[in-house]
Order: sequence, then C-alpha cells, then structure tokens
Amino acid sequence: MVDELLQKIEQLPPIPNVINELQEMYYMDMYNAQDIEKVINKDPSLVADILKVANSPYYGFAREIHDIRQAAVLFGLDQIIEFALASIVDGLITFDLSFYSIDAKTFMQLSYLKSAIAKEMIERKKDKFLVGTTAFLSDVSKIILSNYAKERGLPPINEPMVLNRLDEVEKELLSVDSIEVSIKIFENWNFSIEMIELLKSFKEKSEPNYRALYVARQIVRIDAKVDQGELEKLPEHQKLQKFLKGA
Repeated sequence: MVDELLQKIEQLPPIPNVINELQEMYYMDMYNAQDIEKVINKDPSLVADILKVANSPYYGFAREIHDIRQAAVLFGLDQIIEFALASIVDGLITFDLSFYSIDAKTFMQLSYLKSAIAKEMIERKKDKFLVGTTAFLSDVSKIILSNYAKERGLPPINEPMVLNRLDEVEKELLSVDSIEVSIKIFENWNFSIEMIELLKSFKEKSEPNYRALYVARQIVRIDAKVDQGELEKLPEHQKLQKFLKGA
C-alpha cells in the first residue's frame, strides 16, 4: 500500500520555479511590488490564478484587482505565495474528496483557516510565513488518500469531524495518515528542511512554531469549521476566540 502511494506522490507535477523564486525573495527580505510582479509574470497561468483568488468574495474588495503589483501591495508577498500555492493545490483537486465527505471548496477553506490560525499564534515575521505555509499544505495528502481510498472502494469516513481523530482513522483504514504522506510530498517538492521538520515533529515539540501548527490542526475540523470544544481546552483560547470573531 505504501509503495503505491509513493508512486502517486512521484507522479505529482513539480512546484513551478516561480514559487521557489518568490520564497527566496521573501527570505532575503529585499523586494518591492514591482519585483514580485516581474517574477510572477513569468507564469501567465499563475497570474490568472492569483488574481482570481484575490478578487474572490472571501476578501470583499469593492474594486477589482487588475494586476499582480496591486495585489502585492494589498496582500503582501507572504499572502501572494499562499495564493500561488493554492492555485497548485487547486490543480490537484481533480480527485474525488468524497472519502472525507467534503468538496474542493471546503478543502481550500480549511487550508486557509489553518494557515490563518497558525500565523496568529506567531510573532516573528519569517516564522509566520514558515508556519502558515506548512499549515496551509499540511493536509494536501488528503487529495491523494481520498483518490486511493476510492480506487479500493472504501466508504466515506463518518467519524467525528476532528482532524486529530481523523489521523487515527486514516491509519486504521489506509495504514498511513495524512501527515506521513504530506511529509513525503514536501520532500518530493523539495520544500525547505525547516518545513519538513516542522511537519514531522509538531506533535512532539512545544516550541512556538510547533505549537502553532499543532493548535491549527487540533481545532480546525475537516468541514472547515472550528471545533469549539477543542478550542476551549487550549490555554490560548481567549486570544484565538477574539481573532476568529474578527476574521
């Protein structure tokens, strides 16, 4: 089973070079909106995808955003990179996510929500980017796992909709869980050592970055809603409640 999943991971399309250029630009911290636009314009399809996300009702801008430079000024490079990653993930969601009883739109909503919660718990700018991006992509493996489960005729999961329990159910049914497969995807996409280590160890370590990822996955359910019961158990619950009310 694991070997078959590894083959599916190896068949995933590579991350466009533009994404790597943007990430390097972010960490160097020497760029402006024009620099961002110049890099993204190398990939016309990515330009269209980013503008589509930026103009979605979710952000509610009164005026249409017409170009990448304008989007970069409004959102910042870290959010632009997340939009770019979202377009890549969206391209993968040709698979049926019915194994998790969700659709592609819900999957993207839960990814954005996990990222937002994780970033809210971090103070340092570059750590926000690291943790937010890792949280956003932490369950990308569910696309592969759902397709794999469908091929084998497994019924949809009808367990309580809490992600930490869901990892256990995946293990029982598929012999692997989302985190294990996402780690392999991160490695296949040549993501940074820091992202891979964060995903590998967030359940065991208590440092702020690991804690932020743990909390985001603990309280965001597969249906893209916050589990209030899990949230209230956390020492950070008052801060997060305030943030979620204003989000």
